[in-house]
Amino acid sequence: MVTDPPAMSWVHAQLGPEARLGPPLAGGVTSRVHLVEVGERRAVLKQVTNRRWLTERPDVVGYEARVLDMLESGSIPVPRVLAVDEYGERAGHPSLLLSWIDGAPAGMTASPDDWLDQLVEIAAEIAGVEPPDWIRPFRRYLEPLEARPPIWSSNPEVWERAIDIVAGPPPPFSEGFIHRDYHPGNLLWNGAVVGVVDWSQASVGPIIMDAAHCRANLAIGFEAAVADRFRVKWEATSDAAHQAYWDLVTCVDFLPDWHPSARSNARLEAWLKHVLARLAG
Repeated sequence: MVTDPPAMSWVHAQLGPEARLGPPLAGGVTSRVHLVEVGERRAVLKQVTNRRWLTERPDVVGYEARVLDMLESGSIPVPRVLAVDEYGERAGHPSLLLSWIDGAPAGMTASPDDWLDQLVEIAAEIAGVEPPDWIRPFRRYLEPLEARPPIWSSNPEVWERAIDIVAGPPPPFSEGFIHRDYHPGNLLWNGAVVGVVDWSQASVGPIIMDAAHCRANLAIGFEAAVADRFRVKWEATSDAAHQAYWDLVTCVDFLPDWHPSARSNARLEAWLKHVLARLAG
């Protein structure tokens, strides 16, 4: 819960003294997210609290605000920026106040069949955005030379194989605007996709990377068959063949910030084996 006085004071200065913090909302490993209630109105407070992340990207909050401002006039539904404290000088942590979107993360709904088509359609819309020249270039989260099989692995040789493959040159790819953390948890659903959130890692890079990252999340959160259905739909929409190389890049990318549980470990490793089997033909 956000209880530090700077955050409360900043929220009150932006939205009025009647603003109060509601329950926490789904967030990630780098930030905490809270509902803000102002009478019958609502907003969202996002504060980046991960020190390592802020050391690497001290401008991350200001950058996300610029991305959201850039996207606001387009067809992709995104929250509107209400206020920014880029370096946390007033709110205690780098902070964004965002408009409330009435929806739940699509990954929390009962059936992927409800939203899988729109997941593909939004991915295509993102790829169609013409990025301004200040958008960050794509980079991997973990370079292959730094990667090692995770200590919890029951089959470290499959990780060694994946690391060897992604250490090699990528296959040819189309470059464009990517969300870089595209998955059903970052799509808000209310009978349809009503919002796409968490744009702090938006980049210019391989368009296929969004598909690969999404597939891994679908496999871990649901099952490999759902990820493969997404691939078939994505290929039909993008008129391009999915390349398993980028699925392996995603698996290796997960390792620095992976918070293991026995179930998630098993699902991630099972997905890796599935991808390697497909790559082997």
